[in-house]
Amino acid sequence: MAFANPLDYKTIVSSIRKYKISVLVGTPTFFNGYLKKAEKGDFESVHLAITGADKLPEKMRLNYLNNHNVQILEGYGTTETSPVVSVNTYENSRPGSIGKPIPEVQVKVIDRETEKELAAGETGKLLVKGALVMKGYMGDVEDTSLHIRNGWYDTGDMAMIDEDGYIWHKGRLRRFIKVGGEMVSLVRTEDVLSKYLDEDINCCAVGIPDEIKGYQIVAAVDADGINKKDLIHKLKKELPPIAIPKEIYHIPDIPLMGSGKVNFREVERICREMHKKNREK
Repeated sequence: MAFANPLDYKTIVSSIRKYKISVLVGTPTFFNGYLKKAEKGDFESVHLAITGADKLPEKMRLNYLNNHNVQILEGYGTTETSPVVSVNTYENSRPGSIGKPIPEVQVKVIDRETEKELAAGETGKLLVKGALVMKGYMGDVEDTSLHIRNGWYDTGDMAMIDEDGYIWHKGRLRRFIKVGGEMVSLVRTEDVLSKYLDEDINCCAVGIPDEIKGYQIVAAVDADGINKKDLIHKLKKELPPIAIPKEIYHIPDIPLMGSGKVNFREVERICREMHKKNREK
């Protein structure tokens, strides 16, 4: 059974229990929404839970596992790869990774500047090759040639492949910003930030222009009344200064796209406006 609106969390949770749904697939945003509305026993029928599109926060994974006995498996894919590239399985799972490539799929990581293939443990751009890769963008030879070379599709994602072949997603290349000349991962900032927020609070880190450093990081949360000074103090224990948000803004409803992904561009626009108003005060 499928329900038309994945944002109607309460109805979906009740449907899972009523119809004994066995397979649950969604983005971390959707899984977080279901978690908010769930009670003990609501997910007893779920035998397979898979997430993708965004990174699954460790706290959410553990909440499902410890409180509902549901192991969420992370996977990865793109529209251009039909879409699945890799996935964790019950037999081969490394929490935090996006799993190993599915059969007959090749992956490699290259340096974003030199395009030299990197060794295990090094972070660079993720490339994919195999029958799953599209032929090209219809009517757009130029864009196709930019993304596919010698059969390898440039995903635009940053990743690391460990010694055992598990892929670790580090974020979209465009979700890296330069702060004072250094590349900083907004995803890394979000990961640490989520550790110090309640499980039902969503967060998002974005970059806004800075006259001196090029960019600075600010964060958005959908809960009010957060002790910003205390939170930033905690972040200093795990993040370098350039990766710590200079401000934390309250956005009651963090914008989402239809896929359930956070609409980062819209969040960035809102944060820029809020930052501008703060400076004008």
